[in-house]
Amino acid sequence: MIRLPVQGDIILFAQSEKSEHESTAKTPYLVLSHQLVVHCSKVVTVVPICQTKRTYPLYIEIHTKNNMKTSGKILLDQVTTIDYETQEWLYLERVPDELIEEVLLKVKTIFQKNDD
Repeated sequence: MIRLPVQGDIILFAQSEKSEHESTAKTPYLVLSHQLVVHCSKVVTVVPICQTKRTYPLYIEIHTKNNMKTSGKILLDQVTTIDYETQEWLYLERVPDELIEEVLLKVKTIFQKNDD
């Protein structure tokens, strides 16, 4: 049985096409999608993890205290969806529950209705 991406997984896509603004290095992505979405739609909502020194309220650093192989900042302002059935991908590792909870709480604010 083929493993499906799970919320909190860090995965790597073998992307063949890159825009001129994207790094040529392989970028890991954090899976945000709920399992219901993964099973029903065959796409996952993901955010990239990049090596940047910039600070921004929607960038969450992966701290060394998490004992993870992946390092960098999770860029919540770059939410995208990818078809995991047509793209070749590789599971790298899973983030701790506390980190995925922090990420989901912050990403939710992006889609909240403004109080006008």
